[in-house]
Amino acid sequence: MTSDLHVEPAHEEELSIVLSILDDAAEWLHRQGIDQWPASFSRDATWRTDRIRAYIRQGCTYLVREPGGTAVATFTLTPGADPQFAHGWPDGPDVGGYVFRMAVRRSAAGQDLGSRILDWAGREVWRWGRKWLRVDVHRHNPELQAYYEGLGFTRVAEVIAPDLSTPGRIRGSGTLMQRPAEPGEEAVADQYDPHGTAGALIEAANMITQLRSDPPPLVEDPWNTALEQAARLLETEAIRIKQACGMYHRAMGSGD
Repeated sequence: MTSDLHVEPAHEEELSIVLSILDDAAEWLHRQGIDQWPASFSRDATWRTDRIRAYIRQGCTYLVREPGGTAVATFTLTPGADPQFAHGWPDGPDVGGYVFRMAVRRSAAGQDLGSRILDWAGREVWRWGRKWLRVDVHRHNPELQAYYEGLGFTRVAEVIAPDLSTPGRIRGSGTLMQRPAEPGEEAVADQYDPHGTAGALIEAANMITQLRSDPPPLVEDPWNTALEQAARLLETEAIRIKQACGMYHRAMGSGD
């Protein structure tokens, strides 16, 4: 899969595809001993299925596809916070966009899809005129919390709320985390230089530039000329890598 995400809203007839991706992720979580989602979304004939169907109808649930068209990930992005957690968000709930039920098929693991989905979602939220990309994370899943922290999210609150579908039960979610919706210039450059090659070339160019005589001689010096040419070639190659990885030619906010 290339660095470009093929993101499009799921259609109502694709509910089974969304559920199958969630099933795949839920099964993996249970194998890891993580009690976060039901064992199966497709067999969970409760409010969850109705809620997911409603989000699809509203155009808030998305599928991420490989170039051949196979859906390998899903997520929901909404301007509305979970009502039970809305009071816990700094600045109130109306200044953010909210990611729910992000899941990637295990067959597509290792492609950094989660990070790239969150970057796509952040740009979409920024396009809405909102400043925060937000997630509510399971309170008892420190690995997932650390994952989001590694992607620039900050823990801002912890809210305990009752599970309205099961009397006497407390919801697992409630660790509220957020990051700026629009990544800074440095973060964008790092994201579209997935192996760090362009960054290494830029660093090498800077090192070569520092080798030049200071102050430069009054006459043309072959040594300095060679260094300048080498630095310029490295910078050109770094730009080529970033462009090839989608840094400049991606249509921002287009959904692709």
